[in-house]
Amino acid sequence: MIVREILMSSLLFLNSNVLSFSTSTRTPNDDAKPLDYELMVKLEKTNGSVNYLFKKDWERELGEPYIDNVVKFKYKSSRDLYVGFDLVEKESKNIFYKTYNIGFYDKAGWGVGVAITKENTLANFHFGKKFKKDDLEYFINISAKTDLDENQIFNIKSDVKKWVTKNINIFGLYKHEYYNEKQDFQFKIGAGIKL
Repeated sequence: MIVREILMSSLLFLNSNVLSFSTSTRTPNDDAKPLDYELMVKLEKTNGSVNYLFKKDWERELGEPYIDNVVKFKYKSSRDLYVGFDLVEKESKNIFYKTYNIGFYDKAGWGVGVAITKENTLANFHFGKKFKKDDLEYFINISAKTDLDENQIFNIKSDVKKWVTKNINIFGLYKHEYYNEKQDFQFKIGAGIKL
């Protein structure tokens, strides 16, 4: 049964991808440095039983180049179980972690489980929901992974897409990530293509 679900999900995987791009440039806080820039490429799927995100950022901040990578994968079974992993490598903010996630979810978007790192096992609580109306799509995701001591990973992500055609969108994104006293804020505007 689960093998059949994975095969069916893999077929849907090919038809439900969104490829997104954003770019920005800004003056640095130090006038002696060259312009700061950021280029982001993202491939994602947020519908169905297989969800994933592959994101790469190239940026320069105060003259220093950085490359950030984020890979997230989640499989949701028809029995309200999920498994997945998060891999975050953000040179720009010195945030690096990998978690293996397993737990339960409900159709309303709530989930509870555990996130296992190399050093710790964390409680994992999250809420994720997509709302659609006509050509507008809004996605919210809130996640808290904690051992109720010194190890915390909190994520808030909000994404609004306006589909200008069946396959092309413009989007606005807000993201705040907190990892053991290190933080990363992102505000982005860009365009996406459904593959």
